[in-house]
Amino acid sequence: MKKQLIATIMAVSLGGAVAPVLAGDAEMCLDCHEPAEDWEGMSAEEVFTEARAPGNKRHKDNDALSDEQLKAIIATLVPK
Repeated sequence: MKKQLIATIMAVSLGGAVAPVLAGDAEMCLDCHEPAEDWEGMSAEEVFTEARAPGNKRHKDNDALSDEQLKAIIATLVPK
C-alpha cells in the first residue's frame, strides 16, 4: 500500500514537471515571433534548424524540448 502511494505521488510530481514543457507549445514561440514575418519563405525544417542553432541564445528554452516536440510545435506555426 505504501509503495503504491509513493509511486502515485512520484507519477503526479513528474507529470507536473513535464506539463509546463509540453504546454509551452506555440505560445512560447509566439511571445517573440510573428510567423508571417519571421519565417516567411522558410520551410518547417529551416525553422527547426534555426531554433536548434547552438549560438541562438534566444532559444535556450527549446533545449528542454525533444526534437519531436519542437517539430510538432513548428508544424502548427509554419504552413506547408
